[in-house]
Amino acid sequence: MVDIFPHTFIAKAGFTLNILYNQTLLRNFYSIYAALFILFLIYFFSGIESLGVFVEYLAIGVLIISWIFSSRLFKMIGGLFVAAGVIFTLTSGGGIGTIISNSTSNLPLLMFFSLLPWIGTVVKVGGLDESITDMIQDRKNRVDKIYGSSVFTTYFLGIFLNISAIYIIQRVLNDLFKRAPVTLKNEFIIKSTLRAFALAVIWSPLEVIVGLTVDSTSVSYFTLLPWLLLTSVIVGVTEVLLTRHEFKGFTIDAPFDEINGSALRKSIIKMLILLVSFLSVVMFFNMNSDLDFVLTVALIIVPFSFVAAFVMKRFPIFLKTGWSTWQTHNNHMQNFSVLFLSLGIFSGGFNSSFVPELMQQVFGYVDSFLILILLLIMLVIYGLAMIGVHPVATLAILSEVLVPVMTAENALSIGIVMVVCGMGISAAAPYGVNATMTAQSMNINPYRITKMNMGFSLRMGLTGILIAIIALVI
Repeated sequence: MVDIFPHTFIAKAGFTLNILYNQTLLRNFYSIYAALFILFLIYFFSGIESLGVFVEYLAIGVLIISWIFSSRLFKMIGGLFVAAGVIFTLTSGGGIGTIISNSTSNLPLLMFFSLLPWIGTVVKVGGLDESITDMIQDRKNRVDKIYGSSVFTTYFLGIFLNISAIYIIQRVLNDLFKRAPVTLKNEFIIKSTLRAFALAVIWSPLEVIVGLTVDSTSVSYFTLLPWLLLTSVIVGVTEVLLTRHEFKGFTIDAPFDEINGSALRKSIIKMLILLVSFLSVVMFFNMNSDLDFVLTVALIIVPFSFVAAFVMKRFPIFLKTGWSTWQTHNNHMQNFSVLFLSLGIFSGGFNSSFVPELMQQVFGYVDSFLILILLLIMLVIYGLAMIGVHPVATLAILSEVLVPVMTAENALSIGIVMVVCGMGISAAAPYGVNATMTAQSMNINPYRITKMNMGFSLRMGLTGILIAIIALVI
């Protein structure tokens, strides 16, 4: 009789683990995320307080389950973020309820990633991915030539589709380089897509960092625009020339599809119509609603994709392919969930801690030297990005920290550096959205992306500071 309880306990524990690791759960993980997002949206638009509390606890449950199935690296990252967030929150007077509620702050971003496959499916079933391949490929398969066209194509799509462009272009390049050495393929995709995207969106009115900077500095977007465009062009041309040289002499084994000029022009026109339509819909809702940018795009992706597929007369194949792709994508989204849900706990705790006030004191010491202020802004944005604080969160902190040192004379220069550095680090930040998505698709450590792109991020940030000084002088 003495052994009954231990054996029963062990049997129950084993049964529980079997349930957790059951393949049925892994095949249906998408339904867990779908339930979380649907309940979150109902709460968001209804404001039912009891539902909001339930969503917060559900988010914690999803974090725990996702953590069990995540990779070792993201288990460690998630654990560190949660531990640091808990310490920050408790030492600043917050409680367990605050910690739990902070977990939902990144749900719109997680939902955005969940829905990305739908816009990618529209591009695929509409035959537009073949047109993208035609725009990128080189008859002799010279990697340096393909690099230039890949940067241009990513830049072009990034202006309209924002981060969705990275997902689309990386999928096309992955197929083009499928016979190339893995190290060459990864380096090419990381450098061509993440760098081009950072350059494309620094002047886009749809970029949340641009909007946040305009609000915090009170500098008109149209005043910032020429300086941001100048920075984008200078850094872009420099990077293409430098990096193409790195790939010179390399070729890949890939079939070359003869280009039908007429068909390509039609596809480009179709793509332009799709991109402009998407941009227009996003701008309309962004200007006529109080929703933040990421949530606006997330809510638009599915209905826009359905309408676009219907107009293209590809709806049945779109529905079948899209549903299958979305299920597969969400069944493997555990790393994303761990990162963004734990990051919400960390960011909430960080913002309520003593650190922002300490930063304000440091800026106060150098308020007479603009160059030091600009360098310090870059250091803060880049430094915090390395430990997982998103540039948007950092800029929100800086908007308060910089109030005592900001004047009518230096506001434009500060605004330029905030935008350029905020986007410049996106190509290298190990826990940033772009790098995380890329690392997940390539199954690599995100710090490899940091190693490859940190030089670019530093050059872009320093160029932004130089342009900001010129703007002050002129």
